[in-house]
Amino acid sequence: MHLCPECNISVDPEWTICPTCSILLEQTGEPTRKPVPEDERYASNLAWFYHLIPVLTGLIALVIGDHLVTDNNPLLRTIFPPFCLIVGGWIGLILLGVIASYHSQP
Repeated sequence: MHLCPECNISVDPEWTICPTCSILLEQTGEPTRKPVPEDERYASNLAWFYHLIPVLTGLIALVIGDHLVTDNNPLLRTIFPPFCLIVGGWIGLILLGVIASYHSQP
C-alpha cells in the first residue's frame, strides 16, 4: 500500500498527485514542495463556525446599506449596498483575526 508522505492517506501507485493535499508524488515518496506550517495558516486554531463571521458581517452590512438608501436615486441604490457588503466582509475578516489571536491553540 502506498501512502502520501504529507497527509498519510493511501494513494493508487499510478497517481502522480495526491488528491487531498495536491502535492506531487515522486517515486521516492518525498514531496517536491514544503506544506504551509500551521502557524502561518490564517485562523487555523478556530472551529469552522468562526469562519462564518465575515459572511454574517457582510450580509448584515448589506441589509443596513440597503435600508439606508431605499429612498435615494437609482445610482446610489446600485452602488452603495455592494460596497457595504465588501466593507462588512472585510470588517469580519479583521474580527476573525482578532479572535484568532486571542484564542488558544487546540
